[in-house]
Amino acid sequence: MNKFNQYKVYQGLKPIKSLLPKEVRKLVSSHQNSFGDLKSKWDVIVGNEIAQLCQPEKFKQSSIDNEKTLFLSVPKEHIIETDYSRDYIIEKTNSYFGYSFVNKIVINCFKVSKLKNHTINKAPVLNEGISEKIKLIKNEKLQNAFKEFFKDDENK
Repeated sequence: MNKFNQYKVYQGLKPIKSLLPKEVRKLVSSHQNSFGDLKSKWDVIVGNEIAQLCQPEKFKQSSIDNEKTLFLSVPKEHIIETDYSRDYIIEKTNSYFGYSFVNKIVINCFKVSKLKNHTINKAPVLNEGISEKIKLIKNEKLQNAFKEFFKDDENK
């Protein structure tokens, strides 16, 4: 450690941060802990309606212009509702933490794929080709198991 940095001399006013105890300084500067708290209590902070529409993805703090950005992941169908409630989300998160935690919200959308009927794999129907392949099996127990499987499938 540099000898000159260790004994800083301030002309004029001291920064407020230097007057606080070490434990309090750590709490003030720990934004990573705050984001974990935000993710775990998201539905309490913004309410159940908005929490079902979007989830916090990441938090980015710019050191240049002190801009704090929250990235939300939102399904494509709910972009408009989330965009209209942007100011409400900022207000609720800042009031929960007691200081200006978020200045800006960026919405990242993703497409939710719906399960379609043609994607479900169905068991093959017993036809002549499959019955011939079953007859080629030498193990009788296995052969009977396949026959029972296809009999149950045909009865449904």
